Amino acid sequence: MAAILVVDDQSSARTTLALLLRHRGHLVREADSVTAAVRELRTEAFDVIVTDLRMPDGVGLDVLHMAKVHCPDANVILLTAYPAWESAKEAMRRGAFDYFEKGQEPEGLFRRIDRALEEQASRRRIGLASLATHPAPPASPEGEHRYLTVLFADMRGSTELLADLDLDEARQILDGVIERLMAAAHEVGGTVNQVMGDGIMAMFGAPVAQPDHAARACRAALRMQETVAAYARALHGSHRAEVQIRVGINSGEVIVRSVASDLRWDYTAVGMPTHVAARMEQLATPGSIVITAETLAQIEARVDVRPLGRVVVKGLTEGVEAYEVLGWPAITEIDPPRLRGGMSEGLICAARRREP
Repeated sequence: MAAILVVDDQSSARTTLALLLRHRGHLVREADSVTAAVRELRTEAFDVIVTDLRMPDGVGLDVLHMAKVHCPDANVILLTAYPAWESAKEAMRRGAFDYFEKGQEPEGLFRRIDRALEEQASRRRIGLASLATHPAPPASPEGEHRYLTVLFADMRGSTELLADLDLDEARQILDGVIERLMAAAHEVGGTVNQVMGDGIMAMFGAPVAQPDHAARACRAALRMQETVAAYARALHGSHRAEVQIRVGINSGEVIVRSVASDLRWDYTAVGMPTHVAARMEQLATPGSIVITAETLAQIEARVDVRPLGRVVVKGLTEGVEAYEVLGWPAITEIDPPRLRGGMSEGLICAARRREP
């Protein structure tokens, strides 16, 4: 049994679907507009949201956006009369779980709902296992200040991928990328606190404090590039898609908020360092990793980087020094970061101060 929200301005279609879902044992709420759906999302928790694409006061993408804000655990299925329509593809890129073409037998929609619930149950099991290993701090709406490292990673050209491939095929590829990004973050103790349609946001240093959070983030990024590149090579024989990711990393003091639900804790980091990390991701070219001088200064090991100069970041008048990560050589002792193409004197001095 699941809690399902059905959103459709056509009363006959909405009522029929709701009756069929109730007959299958689900708890169903109905909304006849985007506005009504938002009211439901603000007051109730749902496992699955099935929403029409076009309604008088908005579109299904608006429902998807509000679901990510008010009900982030829910899986959203978009109903469309045109399975290849651009809005259906955009919904998949933004994180919709699936789409369903109107006019088809309802059993096809029920199978999609079942898959959405299976995927959700799997996520919750992972969340519970993580909770058992790393107990979360008390939930606090105000949050706490924490110096940590934030990583953003996404897939290059996901929009083009969705445009060129069947949506089921594109979703399968995107899911494979997301799985590898999450696995790489988890391998080094990172917390994936946000999954977008084509990428993730991860934190290192929360909820469990990690003195080497910056190094963990860089190692995770290198692992992401390695595993996604292998995945792309494996896909080459059966798909024409070009699969590459870009990664951006920054360190700094943020406000970390923990929000409790019945089954798990969710975390989010608020502050300029998070914004800067997202900007580093935007700056990165496909297949590359870009970090800030702040992150570089925190790494207690040698890393090969290439200076990119000072880049503009909205909200910071002086911009930020950025570096492309080229590799992490195997070493047995701590020494200063090795830069190809030069190093600022301040960073050299900082690195020397860390020498034993």
